[in-house]
Amino acid sequence: MGLAYVSFLVIMTLTENQWLGAPPFHSAIDATSTEPHVFTLVDDGAASLAARLELIEGAEQSIDLEFFIYELDTASRIVTQALAEKSRSGVDVRVLVDFSLAVFELRPAFARVLSEAGVEVRYYNTSSVARIFSVQHRTHRKMLIVDNNVAMVGGRNIADDYFDLGSHYNFLDSDVIVEGELVPTMRESFDLYWDSDWSIDPEAVASETPEDDALASGFLTPNPSDVETHARVMGLAGESSQHTCNHTRFVTDYPGAGVQYRKVYQAILETLGSAESAVLAESPYFVLRDDGLDDVAGLTERGIDLTVLTNSLHSTDAYYTVAPLYFSLDTLAKTKLDLFAYSGERPNDLPPAFPASDRWGVHSKRAVVDDHTIMIGTYNIDPRSANLNSELMIVCRGNTELAAEMRRDIESRISRSHHVVDAGQVENSELIGEAPLSSIALMVVITPVASMFDFLL
Repeated sequence: MGLAYVSFLVIMTLTENQWLGAPPFHSAIDATSTEPHVFTLVDDGAASLAARLELIEGAEQSIDLEFFIYELDTASRIVTQALAEKSRSGVDVRVLVDFSLAVFELRPAFARVLSEAGVEVRYYNTSSVARIFSVQHRTHRKMLIVDNNVAMVGGRNIADDYFDLGSHYNFLDSDVIVEGELVPTMRESFDLYWDSDWSIDPEAVASETPEDDALASGFLTPNPSDVETHARVMGLAGESSQHTCNHTRFVTDYPGAGVQYRKVYQAILETLGSAESAVLAESPYFVLRDDGLDDVAGLTERGIDLTVLTNSLHSTDAYYTVAPLYFSLDTLAKTKLDLFAYSGERPNDLPPAFPASDRWGVHSKRAVVDDHTIMIGTYNIDPRSANLNSELMIVCRGNTELAAEMRRDIESRISRSHHVVDAGQVENSELIGEAPLSSIALMVVITPVASMFDFLL
């Protein structure tokens, strides 16, 4: 196993040169504005889908979408049908979807149907598995930009599970709608990915099966379920609190594989470095290598009250990420942080008409710093987000009401969570939660591999 591991690292480095090259520069990668920006937090899943549909249906000139996951379920059908309708009315619509084989669904047959409706589609990173490092690089960014003046970013992909529509499992997530002078910069970053060598036309990908053609042919035609769900979701749309931010930063990673292209991680460290008293963070995964542990210890040693909410084994969608956390709890406890793991409970305030899935997990990527600064975006606290994926993040400084709203939502989730690390004391069983024996067995079995290849988690 050790020889295979070393061989893997050598081959990856020699074939990809991922550690070489000077960091690139583009003005859309990191921009700050002190002009007023309007922020609207959207924490409820159904409301998030309604907000997306309202933005799309109100578009007059352009719609740009970029997502890691774009499913073929009810939510994606409704969104895609709205996009096609706007495209037919003369609005320019572009969709960029990551090609990760583990989650990729929007196959060329569907892209052809969209193209016929006037919607441009491109795939990001179609590298073969033979490219050991390059194939690991993904665009994990999630953004919707309308008319170059309003953007919606956050943790949600386009799939039922992100909008309270999953019958077996759902994500608790969060987004922010932003209006202001940085939105054109965000669109420039979209253009950077759209025009990069990593993005290709779907026609360059091998053709699909007749079954795909048959499924795709009806994808843009609303069926009774689509119509009913659309009406039900839009019936929940309502006014959300708007906040003015006078110090806004947008930062994203540069397209391309290689640590020199990653910018978000450093921006997060800079924001946390300015903390004076407390940090409250939420991430679906909490996988720390030595440098991450040092960063956490550096915060708490400065007297910062650090609280983190992540998933338990019962609530996670990726059991293999819990393994390295479980076996590092004692080391983590020495940093004196507070760690909570979500129980998996269904939220009490969910509308009764929505599916009552048995299991829920947190998926937000956000933090509140010192009760006046927020960070929200696509960055998970794990090595993959730090070193492999392209991520994005929005930071607002100086708005206590906005920070308080985000804090209240995180704390409401903590109220349905288990306390795993408290004042240096560890409760290992609380990280397991109500997970079945089968999940525990899988976690134990995967632990040696997860620990060895933790940089891929």
